[in-house]
Amino acid sequence: MTRRPSRFSVRVRLQIALIAVVVGATLLATWQFSQSSGAYQDAVRQEVRRQAAMVEDIREVYADEGPEALRAAVARARADGLRPIRHDGRLAASEYALAAQTAFHQPRPARRDSLLGNASYRHNELGYDMPRRLADVQAHSPGLYGLAPDAGMRAGDRWAAWGTASVAGGVLAVLTAVCAANVLRPRRWRHAPAASGRRVDRRTEIIPQPATARSGRRAGALFGLLVCVLPLLLPLGQILAAGGEQRAQAEAARKAVRLKDSLEGFGLRHAFLTEARRTALAAEFDATARELAATDTGISPADARHERVLAAVENTIAVRVRDIATYMGRAPDAADRLDAATADALSKQPEERRAAGAEQRRQVDLAERAGRSSLLLSAATAVAVVAQMLAVAAFAADRRRLLWWPALGAVASTALTVAAFT
Repeated sequence: MTRRPSRFSVRVRLQIALIAVVVGATLLATWQFSQSSGAYQDAVRQEVRRQAAMVEDIREVYADEGPEALRAAVARARADGLRPIRHDGRLAASEYALAAQTAFHQPRPARRDSLLGNASYRHNELGYDMPRRLADVQAHSPGLYGLAPDAGMRAGDRWAAWGTASVAGGVLAVLTAVCAANVLRPRRWRHAPAASGRRVDRRTEIIPQPATARSGRRAGALFGLLVCVLPLLLPLGQILAAGGEQRAQAEAARKAVRLKDSLEGFGLRHAFLTEARRTALAAEFDATARELAATDTGISPADARHERVLAAVENTIAVRVRDIATYMGRAPDAADRLDAATADALSKQPEERRAAGAEQRRQVDLAERAGRSSLLLSAATAVAVVAQMLAVAAFAADRRRLLWWPALGAVASTALTVAAFT
């Protein structure tokens, strides 16, 4: 009579099902964290593109178009100030003619859609509205300013939350199995015959069961359970740590890009404002020099009187030029309809930049700690797998002395795991 092959006991089949659940949770969490990493990286790419567009638009307005518009505004201010006295003397007439011709001809070669060429940006007294011009420039790139890196980060966080849930499910399954292995001792798992008459193999165990082990072998079963559980749990922790590292790296990269481009954008506006204030200061110096010229003993009283009148007018012009510099180089506000990130970059104060830099460094530290944890958990997993193989060999040979080696491996793996989370 042919002997029918034995089959695994219910206990072993449940253990196989548990391992399948843990492996499935590990694979699912790996895929979910991979999706979250992809979303984070896409958010970084969008941030880079968006910030680069912002800097280029700021440069176009404040570095390319702004200086020409400032010169035209200053010339117009001089012409307006000198117009009432243009017939009082040859010097005033000459200065007025020069300013008026400059104010008239300078805008003519400018593009019709530029700051200087479009009359809608012109303020009657204060030059040109540069923030509104920047808002219009940005409106021509809706695809770039419509990018939403923050939404990409939120999508990555949702995938990470699902991945964390999968990890938690796998950990719960392993802990449930550990508790069951130390508590459950159902008699039918050991003595009930197979319904089909097929012989049941009750000696094979994938996961050691201290609850059903003989009294003299319970300590060995507990040790075997520990060595078996470590390779199941540690990869889940490694996946979680790697996911945290990916998020922190992405956030650190985004904040570094924002900080760098914010500094560059603010620098462009500040450089324009500084040059505009220098122009206003030069106008004040001209007025002072005109006053000194009026005291020159080599000129006639009529010329001296004319110089003093012209100096008083130029003092008034200098005040207006200073107002023009302040208006054109001002920080934007909500009424200017600028992109929020651009408005923030152009108006952020030094203490806010320091806080942003500190947050970026904090994200870098988080990424480094998470990377260190992932690396230590990888090493702990490798050591645990070796310890499990040595333990299987020692139990199969029934040589207790050989258990010292897997015991050392289990201790080393546990120490690496503790170090990963401290």
